Parts: sequence; C-alpha cells; structure tokens
Amino acid sequence: MMSDIKLPWDSRSVRVAVVGDLILDEYLDGVVNRISPEAPVPVHLVRSSNVTAGGAANVARNIQLAGGAALMIGVCGPDASGDQLKNILIGDGIDAKGILVDHDRPTIKKTRITANHQQLVRIDWEEIKAISSSTQDALYKHLESEKWDVLVLSDYGKGGVPKEFMQRLITLGRSRNVPVVIDPKGKDYSMYAGATLITPNRKEACEALGWENTVNWPAKEMATELARNYSIANILVTLGPEGMIGLNSASGEFNHLPAKAREVFDVSGAGDTVVSIMALALGAQVSLGEAMVLANAAAGRVVEKWGTQPIYREELIEALADKARNVGFRSTSSKIKELGQLKQTIGRMGKRKKKVVFTNGCFDLLHAGHISYLEEARGLGDLLVIAVNSDASLRRLKGESRPIVPLAERMRLLAALAAVDYVVPFDEDTPALIIKELMPDILTKGADYEIHQIVGADTVMEAGGKVERIPFVPGLSTSDIVKRIQANQGVKI
Repeated sequence: MMSDIKLPWDSRSVRVAVVGDLILDEYLDGVVNRISPEAPVPVHLVRSSNVTAGGAANVARNIQLAGGAALMIGVCGPDASGDQLKNILIGDGIDAKGILVDHDRPTIKKTRITANHQQLVRIDWEEIKAISSSTQDALYKHLESEKWDVLVLSDYGKGGVPKEFMQRLITLGRSRNVPVVIDPKGKDYSMYAGATLITPNRKEACEALGWENTVNWPAKEMATELARNYSIANILVTLGPEGMIGLNSASGEFNHLPAKAREVFDVSGAGDTVVSIMALALGAQVSLGEAMVLANAAAGRVVEKWGTQPIYREELIEALADKARNVGFRSTSSKIKELGQLKQTIGRMGKRKKKVVFTNGCFDLLHAGHISYLEEARGLGDLLVIAVNSDASLRRLKGESRPIVPLAERMRLLAALAAVDYVVPFDEDTPALIIKELMPDILTKGADYEIHQIVGADTVMEAGGKVERIPFVPGLSTSDIVKRIQANQGVKI
C-alpha cells in the first residue's frame, strides 16, 4: 500500500551544493583459512571487492537518493580511485562537474579487509594538507557559477575545506540568503561562524568545548555553550541512542527528539544522513523542528543498515508512515525490497555484524509448514531474507494454473511474519543470481534436497558460508492443500 506522505522537497526541486572532502571506501571481503609460509601472518583469500562513496561524496548521495538534486564540489587525485568515485556519483545522477583533479594529492581512499565477519585491517591512502589557493579559487568560481538553494560544507579534516576557504564559502551562502549547513570536524569552531546550522555529535561537541567526553554532560548545556561561543544560528547535537537536540540561538527554543528503539546494524554514516536531510528540509523552507523530525526518522532507518549507506526517498517515506501510524514495529512495506535496495541494507558477506540467513520459494499458499520452516531458519542467524518467485517464474515452474495468490500479496503475507526480516522478488527460474548478489552467510532449503541439489550451495560455501537443510512438517504442503480444495469442490462448507 502506497503512503500518502509527501516530503517537503517533493513539491519543488531543491538543489544542494556540497563542498568537502571526497573519500572512496573500498571493501575486500574474503576468508582466512591458512598461515602464509613466508611469514607467520594469515593469508586473506579475496572473494569479493566493492567500492562506494564516502565523506562528502556520501552526503551528496544521501541528498540525491532522498529526492533532492546534489552538486558535488571538491577535489580528487589523478588516479583510478578518483575515476571510480566520480563514476559512482554520476551513476546516481549527481552533478559531478565541480570535482576537480588535484595533481598534488591522491584521492583519499580507505580499504577495509574483512574475513569471518571481522575487520582485519584498514589501509588508508591520503595526504592531509590544505588545498592550494588556486584550487580554492577554481572551486569557488564553479560554485559561484551554479544555482543552488542550500550549501552544505562537509568537513572531514582532510584539507578540502581549510579555514579561510570555509569562511569564504559561508559568506557566499549568506550573500545569496540560503541556508549554510555544516558537518563540523576538529576543535576550532570559529571557522564555522556565520553558518545557519552545524550538526556535531556528542563527542565532537565536547571536543569543541574542551569538555571531557567521558562525562554525560546535559545536551541542552552543550548546545547552549556552542551557541554562546560561536556565531551560529542553529545548533543540532546528535546524541546516539538519546536522539538529538536542536537549539535556535536567536529564540533560545529547544527541540528534543528521542531515538526510537530499533535493531542497530551500524551507526557509521548516520551523521551524513542527518546533515543531508536537514539541508534538504531547510532548503524546502521548513522549520528547524520539522527538519529534525525528518532527519531523526532517516537516521533511525539508516542505522538498521550495515556500513555507511544512504537513505532512499522511499525508505524515508516508509519510516514517516510508520511514525504517523504510531507503529512500534516495522511495517510490511518496509520489509519488502528490490534487490539493489536489499544489497545496500544488509551489506556484504564478511563485513556484516549479523548473520544473514537466506531461503527461497513460491509460497503460493502460506501454511503452518511454512511457518515452522521459516522460524527454524530464522533461528540459525540474525536476519532472514526470503526470495520469492515472481508470477511469471512460478508459472514456468508450476504451470499455467499458478500462482493462486499473486506476487504482491504473497510478499506482503511473508513480510507480516515476525520471523521474516526482508522479502525480495526474483524473476529467473532459479535464485542463483540473487544468491550470488546477496551472498548470505547461511543458505537454507528443505531436507528433501541433497546439498548438491540446492541452487547456490557451491557459491555460498566457496565464499565461506554454510548450507543448512531443514525438515518440513509432514503432510503440510501447498500441493496437499490444493488437492484438498479440489476434492471438496461442490461440497457445501
């Protein structure tokens, strides 16, 4: 069921210029099962590799995929990493013409090597230094030539937005009378003077104030002191499980939003999501309090995902719909995903913090045998993903008389089960492709299959995963139910 909820920026295009430190995040997932003969170190056998946008580039992705229009402005090096980063952004439809090549520095890249659900090591390529005056002038000139409704300055402390340049950009934003939103870094917040909004987390706020981070300082006191010490119109401090608190410096009005209790995969990237949604909302001319509601809902949905990932417009609408209905649990619609969305949500094998269990089937008539099977499958891990044959796929498998229940209804029924975390459709004859794309930690199938008969078993086991066979409840099957119905045709019930 589609929600009637509309986002503030749906009624008009909100263009957001993002200036900051671009980072390429790389993940090398694999297995470790032996020690090198050359030295007493583990041998990491790479099974898959992936790159994604980080830093300011992740902010731009959040803005674009949440329904805004992002303009990315910054520098990368003259290398393959820079090309990869630009291709990711362009692939999302982001305006990347403002990304300049800086021959004096490499593209910032962070490679994470993982195995057996643990990060083994991170390798960084970076040279932390302020970009040159001539590069600052070139970036400024490009920004000045563009039209935008909001300016986001994403400071990761890598030198892409040095203090003098930061102030120059803030002045440009103020001269256009548009919101200037900053994701801050470091201890010197004087460089952010004149901004419309800054969004530090609790640790960053303590560092800026010179306060001991181990003390649980009152959030209102932190926001008040930041406003008192620096000329910034609005302060938003994110507090992790305590939610967020916002202060309008002029009126002295506070807004506090608690975080809703939920499964947390990973909080990384949540700050990028908050600053992105706040920027979009302020660009759509909503109040600070209303913007916070949107950002809080988006951050709550993002921490359910693995790794640094953006919020999608549809996910934000689902989260707001659940809140409007005062739903204390995830709605069925939020569990149903397309393959691309699901990959983003669960992350990659070897990097996940939770075990993903996968099964597939037609589920044409949901019955007690299915429930028993799915509950046992869910007990094998932390998340259960079900891939469901599309109507066309089911017809090819079972004949023209099937399905009895169409795909949308089958998926919604499965999504309503407490044991089920995600449901994804597939149109192929077998789930081989979707298994390869998702690469679950545990692949399950009925005990009537031998391991060699289970589609995708080799793929999962070669990647270090497991295959489990689960017995079905005798006498309970869709075919049996259909036969009973057919036998009772003409019998009055």
